[in-house]
Amino acid sequence: MSRLSVVIVNYRSGPELACCLRSLVRNAGQLDYEVFVINNDRPEDLAPASGLESARIHLIQNRSNRGFAAAANQGYRQARGPFLLLLNPDVRVGAGALEILADTLEQHPDAGVVLPRLKSPDGSLQYSCRRFYTLATLLLRRAPFQRLWSNHPRLRRHLMTDWDHRSLSEVDWGLGAAMLVRRAATESNALMDERFFLYFEDVDLCKGMWDRGWKVLYNPAACMVHSHRRDSAKGWRLGAKRHHLFSLLKFLWKHRLQLGR
Repeated sequence: MSRLSVVIVNYRSGPELACCLRSLVRNAGQLDYEVFVINNDRPEDLAPASGLESARIHLIQNRSNRGFAAAANQGYRQARGPFLLLLNPDVRVGAGALEILADTLEQHPDAGVVLPRLKSPDGSLQYSCRRFYTLATLLLRRAPFQRLWSNHPRLRRHLMTDWDHRSLSEVDWGLGAAMLVRRAATESNALMDERFFLYFEDVDLCKGMWDRGWKVLYNPAACMVHSHRRDSAKGWRLGAKRHHLFSLLKFLWKHRLQLGR
């Protein structure tokens, strides 16, 4: 049985997926792993990664775009490893990062999730771990003219810019671009709530961990590069922005406005 199962949901990211898989294979070291690529786009989108087939890499082709959570659950149900790495196609795995994440979960049996340090392609730190939303931070992040409030103390606390990000620590939640999940800490038949088509499934997953008594950790010793596009921030007409709003409303309804631990 593989120690680590990697689940990658692809949608219009063929070239990025090829780079992601190359970095994963190159930096897996001696780790026993398997990879499940769930393609929510046309088969042609996988053409850039066509030369990377191996016994470790399994493809699941969907007839339509099922959304991130549903596709991730497809990989979850096929995977057999005790640890599951959710990985975006636009992430490149750093040397030793996979083994560090797996070792972290083994050394902390009370942790359900561990997050790596994410850097931008220019080497700058991405604030990828967060404190849970409050109604104030939701308003500040989503209100018109939000850039006017970008340095507000409540937002700095939410984004954890007040912390140096150089030490292993408990965090509320982190971006789903890269997170290692302990299978034993998940609910029996699903990794993520499929009511979230896109966005907030990572917040919901981490909140569920805390609610069930598991910790979420951040380990900066594991480093990955994330070419973060932030489609939801590019204008109200984009479908991504609509999905973000709908997922936020579903999250608030599901948790009855109980946003914290």
